[in-house]
Amino acid sequence: MPARPSHIPHATERTALQKMSPTRGLKPEQMHPAGKQVIARMFAKGWIEKQPDGRTYCITPAGDEALRAIIR
Repeated sequence: MPARPSHIPHATERTALQKMSPTRGLKPEQMHPAGKQVIARMFAKGWIEKQPDGRTYCITPAGDEALRAIIR
């Protein structure tokens, strides 16, 4: 099976993104099963951003779009 394109979230990323909302942030430990590396990759892709409090993350419009992408 070929690798999934990077613009489509894999299962762990999808789980974390589904738990988020655009306004209410989640602490990294609340994004289980996503760990530090998965969170860092989602941040680098622009799917999540840090809230002003600096401790929580929320989903961005790009993350919402990635979550809604059709998996072929």
